[in-house]
Amino acid sequence: MKGQIPQFDVDKERNITLALAEFLDKNSWQVVACHPPGGHTSFSILDGRRSKGGYMPDVVAIKFDNKINDFIVIIAESKPTFQQSNKDIQKLIKLSDVHAQWIAFRLQKNIDSKKWLSNWRNKLQKIIAFGEGDDYKKTLPKDVIAIQIIPNKKPEITIGEKSPAKNILLN
Repeated sequence: MKGQIPQFDVDKERNITLALAEFLDKNSWQVVACHPPGGHTSFSILDGRRSKGGYMPDVVAIKFDNKINDFIVIIAESKPTFQQSNKDIQKLIKLSDVHAQWIAFRLQKNIDSKKWLSNWRNKLQKIIAFGEGDDYKKTLPKDVIAIQIIPNKKPEITIGEKSPAKNILLN
């Protein structure tokens, strides 16, 4: 069944990350980086001081959509529970112009860097994926999408009202 997530132990951040990447791929997103715990990636977002202040997002994906005649870049973090995601949410909230420049550099073969840098805040979709969570809808920032990965079911998706990908997340 399209959109279902395979059975797995939701306590594992690795499985949440891989399931999110698979979900995005099945919904026409180009997954350009997937970094589950223990994995290796060359996609890092720096803050201009080499590796200090930078991090490696769990999933990075891109989608061009004719509805908006533009592209959106997803930067996603995942945790076993929503309650464990506070540091990840803070990382996403604190993304700056310097981080946006690094994203443009890392994605230079995939996006129009000038177009990205002129309006990156409206082209960047922040996602938090998790296995379990209570009352997360009350504290979710308005520009973030929360995706609760539920084994053998469609994920539960909560879309913040100011989310750039609110109309194009799903096919």
